[in-house]
Amino acid sequence: MFKLPLSVRSDINKYKESLEKYLKGGLTGAFFKGIRVPWGNYSQRGDKYLMSRLRIPAGIITPVQLRAIADSAKDFAGGRLHITTRQDIQIHDVPYANSLKIMESLKNLDISPRGGGGNTIRNITACSMSGVCMNEKIEVYKLAWGLSEYLLAFEDSFTLPRKIKIAFSGCGNDCAFAGVNDIGILATAGGLKVLCGGGMGARSMVGRVLEENVKENEIGYIIRAIVNIFNKHGDRKDRRRNRLRYFIQNTGWETFVEMYRKELGSVKASEQIIFRPDNRLPLLPEKNEKLPEAGSLNKEQNEITEYCVKEQKQKGYFSVKIKIPCGELLSGQLIGLSGILDGYQGAVLRVTQSQNFIISNIPGSKVLELYGKVSSLLGDTDFPETLYDVVSCKAATTCNLGICNAIAVAPVIVKELKKLKLSSEVIKELRININGCPNACGQHPIGILSFSGQAKKVYERMVPFYKVFMGGKTGGENTRLASEIGLVPARILPEVISEFVQEIENRKSKDIRGLINKEGTIIMKALMEKYSFIPAYEENRLYYVDFGKTEDFSLAGIGQAECGAGVIDMIEADIGSAKLAIKRAEKEGYAEALSGEAIAFSARALLVVKGLEPKDTLSAINMFTDNFIKTGICDPKYSNLKDMYSKILLLQIDEKQAFSFAESFCEEVGNIYALMDSNFNFAVKEEKKAAGERPASVLLYDLRGSPCPINYVKAKLKLEGLALGDLLELYLDEGAPIKNVPGSLKLDGQEIIKTEKSGDFYKVTVKRMK
Repeated sequence: MFKLPLSVRSDINKYKESLEKYLKGGLTGAFFKGIRVPWGNYSQRGDKYLMSRLRIPAGIITPVQLRAIADSAKDFAGGRLHITTRQDIQIHDVPYANSLKIMESLKNLDISPRGGGGNTIRNITACSMSGVCMNEKIEVYKLAWGLSEYLLAFEDSFTLPRKIKIAFSGCGNDCAFAGVNDIGILATAGGLKVLCGGGMGARSMVGRVLEENVKENEIGYIIRAIVNIFNKHGDRKDRRRNRLRYFIQNTGWETFVEMYRKELGSVKASEQIIFRPDNRLPLLPEKNEKLPEAGSLNKEQNEITEYCVKEQKQKGYFSVKIKIPCGELLSGQLIGLSGILDGYQGAVLRVTQSQNFIISNIPGSKVLELYGKVSSLLGDTDFPETLYDVVSCKAATTCNLGICNAIAVAPVIVKELKKLKLSSEVIKELRININGCPNACGQHPIGILSFSGQAKKVYERMVPFYKVFMGGKTGGENTRLASEIGLVPARILPEVISEFVQEIENRKSKDIRGLINKEGTIIMKALMEKYSFIPAYEENRLYYVDFGKTEDFSLAGIGQAECGAGVIDMIEADIGSAKLAIKRAEKEGYAEALSGEAIAFSARALLVVKGLEPKDTLSAINMFTDNFIKTGICDPKYSNLKDMYSKILLLQIDEKQAFSFAESFCEEVGNIYALMDSNFNFAVKEEKKAAGERPASVLLYDLRGSPCPINYVKAKLKLEGLALGDLLELYLDEGAPIKNVPGSLKLDGQEIIKTEKSGDFYKVTVKRMK
């Protein structure tokens, strides 16, 4: 099974320190957001509670782990959980203080929210049947586990320019949607195919083939090379266009491939990446068991075996699919489910991309018994991954970005559809995906029939609408994105879908997808025209009220996205706090305390870029002086920063003079930030040495204890603060640091003057050349 790296467990202490500071008022909410979101803790709508997103690598979880998650939701939150389309499990309604308790309660069971949000390596997904599927070419869950263990051990996996999503599919059917991930890997008869540059959202793209017929032991090197490139060159400031697919688009595919080849060679030369060899599910003994004969079953039992059961490649075993409507669960249900699974030796639970569960390793004679117990516990579990199983995001119930309440309209749609008499072809082949906003948590860009929420004004009032998409299909690099058809008012969406499905049924076609591609748009546009009229508010208020709501529809409650929270948020939070302190100081008679507060926030704001974590204001001022003033990035007139701050606190200078200095310094830091480039490099305003002059002594930088590639980033930034020709002596640990850092700096164009061993570490002298 997947094992959580020790570094993730130990880093919980850092989160604890920050959380305690925040709860005591020592950190602003905006600054703390940059810390909590990369730990998978998102603010829910209204900002009273958090949602803790637990990563489940490859979606595979044991009954013991399931019970622990359920207990955490019951003990530390409101008992509500949600299955995501990336095989995560979310715990909702978490009080801020309890986010730490969830981490601590689950860490020893190898479950963590680390990397569940922000600019991180997100949960690495795989086919939900990986390891038991008859069609798979390679058991890709092992690679998802191994890669997760490897990448989660690196600090830079949580400080990316933007999030990276990785998926593994075991065959060309692409059940894990590799074609629309930043990095997608598909197993083929000849090995592994690597796709790069895919993604879903407002501007969805399909990944292109980067490698083919790759061996399993090469995947770690390939992924590391891609991540390194994105870390070094990705745009960290423009959140609208800083995903990997945009970087590739801006760079050009050929140039990107060239960069990748060069970086891959460097990684292979400097690192050894081997995944844990015992990283696999337990082997199952063969059983001579089959499902009961169809003739011996009643109608309901035959439907269960047809729609909910799949034979495994392990002889005598079957997997049972359990529909979880819109992925919504209660802690009591999960506690009961874990108890049921305890009665079936070897049973493994799988979280699917369609927000359902699959229970694998069930002997044929026990399948109907198991399904009966689970169905009695959970209720509506039939027809998983069919027309009656709508995929939906959390939408406007808890998400800050949700426009329409997609999760509330989904059961209304299913209720309408179940009134129709439909063929098994339509039920099996036609699927519905709904998203509450243009983002793609509900997977609308690849849906055969899908929708995304939008708001428009009618008679000067806000009305919820859904964009209609059609014709999406997954398939690696041949994935076809759904086409946008038009708009439908949210209130009549169930009727429109019901009539559309009835029209498809009336065609009596055996090829549902072909029919949709040929006639779907014509049918849907006719229905849009039929239902296009929206009555005035006074005539029919329901059009102006979303599903699941009683109040008139509005955009109230929509907040800032937290998906990309991280370094930029922390910088902007401090700069914003400094500006606010300046405004308050001016209003309150140039209060010295507020001027000092503005200096404190300004001094701390940019230190995060240098990897520095000051413990108090004086250490922040000293760090700022060393890293920004002495290096020429900040105007030298602020070289008396520490002295001025002390005098302001001791009331030793005139309050207007103190205010003027603080206001000027705050503006200077803001200007430095504005000039920071997309790779966190700063413009040097004043060189400390004349061109060609050499320093009297070599600058020393001790990087012992700093892990790869953070040590490289720190060394790179330190060199950029020096003049051309200056020397920097680095202290590097044995192992990966001495293997990787000098080579990376050399690739940057710097000159390695000397490398010598000194006890248990190395001294490396580097000359800045560019």
